[in-house]
Amino acid sequence: MSKEWVRDAPHPVVRWMFITGNRLRVAAVLSLLFVVLAALLIEFDLVYVGPGSNLSTALSSGMLSGLLTLLTVALSVNQLILSRLFGSAGTLSDQLEGTLDYRRSVEDIADVAVSPNKPTVFLSFLADTLKQSLDRFQREATSTSVDFDSGDDPGAYASAVTDYAEHLSPAGDLDDAFKVLLLVLGEDYAEHLDTTREFQGRYGDRLPDGAVEALDDVLELLKAIATMRQFFKTLTLQQELAMLSRRLMYTGLPAVLVTYFLSFVYTSASDVPTAIEPVYMPVVVAVATGVILSPLAVLVASLLRIATVSLYSVDTLAEGGASWFRDTLFHGRSACADSPRRERSLRRRGFGVSHSYSVVMA
Repeated sequence: MSKEWVRDAPHPVVRWMFITGNRLRVAAVLSLLFVVLAALLIEFDLVYVGPGSNLSTALSSGMLSGLLTLLTVALSVNQLILSRLFGSAGTLSDQLEGTLDYRRSVEDIADVAVSPNKPTVFLSFLADTLKQSLDRFQREATSTSVDFDSGDDPGAYASAVTDYAEHLSPAGDLDDAFKVLLLVLGEDYAEHLDTTREFQGRYGDRLPDGAVEALDDVLELLKAIATMRQFFKTLTLQQELAMLSRRLMYTGLPAVLVTYFLSFVYTSASDVPTAIEPVYMPVVVAVATGVILSPLAVLVASLLRIATVSLYSVDTLAEGGASWFRDTLFHGRSACADSPRRERSLRRRGFGVSHSYSVVMA
């Protein structure tokens, strides 16, 4: 889990409520709170549910229409998800080719024929390759006579990024895409990207070719991790929206039925008792409140997670992506004149940036 999220939500109960907890369990807790609240209001005579109560009017008019409107949200969510799945043959072919090109750029750095196909294992593969590149950079940088500025310690830089890579390495052992997303939430990758580019800008002309090549590889791998971060974010949100649509249907139908039939318990005359014994009405209404408001609880539980994921996975590269792309490409072009190795690095960098940027913005 990212340090930003742990810092902002140090209490485990808050983290469970907003993001880590099962959404059905969170919705069940909210529904139970609705039941308790209704029972307390009835107990203290703040809400009257006996014969002649206007609860029947509230149920048959406002509440029933509100539930039917809420159920249309499920249809809208389904349309939103399906719109992301449809596409022409040419578009789907371009997406597949882009994915293969993205993997080839990583395979070129890792010097392997084929990279793992499973997304979680691929992210772990990226982390392991990043650690290898950092180890090469640290060896090359510490053996040179370059005078680094105060605060620009290559060993400390390599150690910090290595810690980040170690943090991502367990992704290969996780089967849940959401658990993987928890590993990459926050802006750690962006901080390391900025630091890497600062090292390139300050010492790219003074470091030996081996160190520069290793630093180029580190930058490419961090950009690849940024792309995978966006992939898991998109995948998780799509899954969450699909589950929300299904759960709204599961809870919405019983809520509509309870609302409809409970409205017939009351009669128009205040002196005529309810169809259910008045002594049982407080319990019936309290439990019915939890059932009727369960779709709202499901919606709130899901939106808490969706909003939290969106907040802590805002892509700073996407916000300034165009200028970041131009700066990186310009840096690579100016470096081409130095050596054939840097020309090869530019081809890889130019390809990697353009593809990563298109995937992130998609």
